[in-house]
Amino acid sequence: MRSPIDVLAGKVAGLKKMEIARRTVPCYKHVLEKDGEQLSLCMLVDSGKLYRFPFEAAKGIASLDIKARYLRGEMEHLRLREFQPGLCRYVKRADQAV
Repeated sequence: MRSPIDVLAGKVAGLKKMEIARRTVPCYKHVLEKDGEQLSLCMLVDSGKLYRFPFEAAKGIASLDIKARYLRGEMEHLRLREFQPGLCRYVKRADQAV
């Protein structure tokens, strides 16, 4: 039988769960979208990179798996830049994203 610490020390998508939780911080920002400014869930990664997090309904291990993709750099098309306090826009516009 696994102890609770074994469950916490496990891995998701090659990264430890504790590392994923430590390196990602959720926040809300106003993001300029195609249909105007919207309050959106965002994620600060490694205290320096801000990303849009459109997977608001994801919970549990699925959420950790998505956050691991952000840590590996697979979600660069969702990267944001804050150009005014609390107001963000995408670094690359949707039509330029690969």
